[in-house]
Amino acid sequence: MKAFWKTYVALAVLAALVAYALLVEKKHAPSVAGEPPPKKHEKVFADLARDKVRELTLTPAGGDAIRLVKESGAWRMTAPQAVAAASSEVDALLSSLESLEIDAKVPEPAAELSAYGLVAPSLTVGVLAEGASEPLKLALGDEVPGQTQRFAKLATSASVFTVPSSTKTTFEKKPFDLRDRDLLHVRRDAVKAVEVIGPEGNYSVAKGERDNWTLTQPVATAADRWGVDRLLGSLESLRMESVATEAAKDLKPFGLVKPARAVTLVLKDGNKKVLEIGSAAPDDKLYAREAGSPLVAVVAKTLVEDLKKGVSSLRAKRLIELSVYDVDSFDTETNGAKKSYARTSAKEKDGMEVFKWRRTAPNAQDLDTNRVQDALFKIGGVEAAEFIDKPQSLAAYGLDQPALRITLRLAKSNTGAASSTWLELGQKAGVSYARRPDDASVLRIDSAKADELLKAFLGLDSPAATAKP
Repeated sequence: MKAFWKTYVALAVLAALVAYALLVEKKHAPSVAGEPPPKKHEKVFADLARDKVRELTLTPAGGDAIRLVKESGAWRMTAPQAVAAASSEVDALLSSLESLEIDAKVPEPAAELSAYGLVAPSLTVGVLAEGASEPLKLALGDEVPGQTQRFAKLATSASVFTVPSSTKTTFEKKPFDLRDRDLLHVRRDAVKAVEVIGPEGNYSVAKGERDNWTLTQPVATAADRWGVDRLLGSLESLRMESVATEAAKDLKPFGLVKPARAVTLVLKDGNKKVLEIGSAAPDDKLYAREAGSPLVAVVAKTLVEDLKKGVSSLRAKRLIELSVYDVDSFDTETNGAKKSYARTSAKEKDGMEVFKWRRTAPNAQDLDTNRVQDALFKIGGVEAAEFIDKPQSLAAYGLDQPALRITLRLAKSNTGAASSTWLELGQKAGVSYARRPDDASVLRIDSAKADELLKAFLGLDSPAATAKP
């Protein structure tokens, strides 16, 4: 009897495989002239709309089910633990379900589902849509021998069909894969100030009206917006590598009683978020938590490497971050002589609007627009070679009587209202220096660059720079 049973199962499997092989052969056979083209693949869930799904369950063979429930527009994991879920991960799974297609149907399924590994499926996916009383369930069985398909069936039908083998990999998730791993839940554009405490020294930056950033500690000086943006990007994308404990009763084992580093984010709405970073964790990682949270996470060292760079990575080395097209007008002053310049616009015969530059004081004169724009462009090319954070008197740098002062008026833009800024160039004993607003430091700059800038602005009124009639 036992031998007969084995023979029966073997024959059932063979019959299923022969039927599948014939189906695949028919499916890939060339079409005959006059025959209609083959039908498109049928969807596994014909009427599934991911935005209508309110519950998703993943049940592996011999393992705990993962249950995800949509509450107030957000996804939560309710089993095997109650935590927030990563909505993007759940949406990706639902998108895969929505588009999942049947590769082929087994014409005459064997009487025993064991022939396809569907008595005890390797994975069962359940989806419950709005208004439905019972979930739709998809069972995934064995792989088709020698093929890149896997047997599957719906709980509501006796039909057996195949789906891509990768379907199991897509839905074979661990609870941690689907939980919300965002540690701070903060967007960089919501941050208006950052304060860092660490062994490299404390420092802070704050955002201005035109989204410009300023170092406020340890010295008041312009900040490099790209450097700040990189730091904010690291904080925004900080994710848990794993969870050390969901509810820490003692922070000492994690070095979080007195954290090695703390980063405070001041948000536009007045709230604050504080990240505390503790001692080393296994596998060259670190323990961290949001201040006040009982959860201690394990994070990568990437953020700390950014924090270690300190103030030097956040200082604005360029004299001024400037877009030439933001400048509406400017004044220059040298040796007590002041001149004013303004940008005007006019329409050409073809209707195109063209911008031109004019000197408006002490007397009006059309100028070579390209030359003016080149001079403005050169401002952005001047970088600090050294920051003098505790400067002497301005006379020590030739800045009591600057060789050149430029006042720039900037147009209203997407990043802020109209504003103005300025810079001063000085020279002392063959060395060039510069100053900018709201900056306690004096900048030593490359003398060749300083000479180019002086020459460009002092030459705006030369005969060669004036527009030809």
